Amino acid sequence: MGGDLEAVWRSVRDVLGAAAKDASAAVAAVPAHAARGVTETIARAVDADAANAPALRTAFLTCPAVSPPTATSSTYVRGRDLIDEVDYSALRRARGTESLGSYPTFEEIQRLQGFDGPVTVATQHEVDAAVAAGGQELFRGFEEDRHLGAFIAGPVRPGGGPTGSGTYASPLEEVALHYTDPTRTQDLATRHARLLRMALRPDAKITTLRALESERTRTLTQVAHELRSVRNAANPTHEEMARYYALLDKELALADIGHYGVVRGWDAIDGSDTFSNREWVVLNPTALLIQR
Repeated sequence: MGGDLEAVWRSVRDVLGAAAKDASAAVAAVPAHAARGVTETIARAVDADAANAPALRTAFLTCPAVSPPTATSSTYVRGRDLIDEVDYSALRRARGTESLGSYPTFEEIQRLQGFDGPVTVATQHEVDAAVAAGGQELFRGFEEDRHLGAFIAGPVRPGGGPTGSGTYASPLEEVALHYTDPTRTQDLATRHARLLRMALRPDAKITTLRALESERTRTLTQVAHELRSVRNAANPTHEEMARYYALLDKELALADIGHYGVVRGWDAIDGSDTFSNREWVVLNPTALLIQR
């Protein structure tokens, strides 16, 4: 049995192909969910920007045909560290970009990483093989059938929550099932029809929420140190003032832990050791296999 699963996963890897080219630089806005450890001033600025973010767009691509037993659709794009390449001031200036949804900063960084491609639709056998090879099994529930269909067809629009911007999911099926019917008025068959089983690729880049927060704290501490140095200058030059405002924009952008994770090139954040529902946040939809 183990040999069969390994063979299936080898065929899945062949179809998925090699990682696509890296991207660089960035543009967009700051969403509403500031992560822990950020100053009250930053949190207020993040909330203010979110109120001005454009409404979520409803146009979606046509869902690709599924032809079992071969996985179809996207090529996995492996991210890289863009922390020192992103133009954070451009991110802030572009927050009203019409083509983006409710989390434009996050979506633009996804685009620059190449994470804005479609999910990969797969059979149950292929998802089983991915999980057996070490891929993380995840579940996601949808309140309406159209939301599930839009997720599969793409583009995958991020949401927000305690772990910042991204696509929330849980390794616990019962947790995801709850999100299909929070009011508990639907029958079990309807709820199960709105549940997606998926898996991260076995070679996906995964970090824990605790590790990412610790790393981000060090980054923001360094940014704060640089801000103080410029602010305390007796007669700052034009270049120093430009640097000061760029650092402020960087501090605001990285207030969202999801922003920080996607800038660093992670595919997903494992928050299971922090939250009772063991929630994960997927930053790179191209790393997902969706069972259909």
